[in-house]
Amino acid sequence: MAFSVFSAISLIGIIVFVVTKKNLHLFEILFIWMAAMILDHNFMTIVSLNLGMYHFANRPTGYWSLSLVRIILVPLLIVWYFDKTSTRPYNRWIFLPVGVAALIGIEYLCDVMHVFQHTRWQLWWSMLEWVGVFLVIHFAWLWYHHLLQREME
Repeated sequence: MAFSVFSAISLIGIIVFVVTKKNLHLFEILFIWMAAMILDHNFMTIVSLNLGMYHFANRPTGYWSLSLVRIILVPLLIVWYFDKTSTRPYNRWIFLPVGVAALIGIEYLCDVMHVFQHTRWQLWWSMLEWVGVFLVIHFAWLWYHHLLQREME
């Protein structure tokens, strides 16, 4: 059941993202996508394997559901957030709680659907994790945006 829910959410998200107008350059979108995947994957690996704060499902559908979330859904939401808030700089900070809440919602939906389970995890750690991810990606994106502008001139 979790696989069908997350595949439907991912498919709808990809379709909506593809057909909407983009404010970011294609290379910026790819850069943010890869940075989000790398940060999320490394953080989840450190927290789950080394600290034992997550336990993953042993079923193949749980593995594929987690893969959909980590490779498609989370980076898609982060790219979408940066794309929609790139028109005005203050929008990024005003809508930061909305972006963090969406990612925490996906994380806890995974917990409810038994894709993984939090063992010794608190909600404020999730907030701290996603705010940190947004900050790192934001400053990396600013650097990359500046680099792209210099190359385009």
